[in-house]
Amino acid sequence: MGTVQLAVRAGGLVAAHRLDLGDASSPRIRRVKTLGQLTLRPESHDLARIEVDLVLAGVELDLTKSRPAVGGIDLILKCALAGGNVRVPAYWRIFWDSRGPGGVTVKGGLTATDPASADLRISLSAFAGGVTIREV
Repeated sequence: MGTVQLAVRAGGLVAAHRLDLGDASSPRIRRVKTLGQLTLRPESHDLARIEVDLVLAGVELDLTKSRPAVGGIDLILKCALAGGNVRVPAYWRIFWDSRGPGGVTVKGGLTATDPASADLRISLSAFAGGVTIREV
């Protein structure tokens, strides 16, 4: 492993130790991941917010066993040379917004909706990264 990779991994471990928050049953989850794969399967019945910071990493986020809190779920993704997949139930209403050279790809019959009535609101800030939303 090169010096740069080692520095990125060490910085990520320190940041994760200080910033990671919540577990699968929490209404709020925060994760930091550098180099590698992050898998999240929240099972909260009042999930309100998920924040994920990725650097040279990927995320698999399965929301099919979660239930949004009143007002929906806010998913904030910050990606640098990173990205991932988000699985949602087919009946969810979704809103997404993307900033930077990266984007949101939608697979299946999901369409954008008004942010105020969305079950899931995705805010993506990406530098050469993105996310794919898939309905289940």
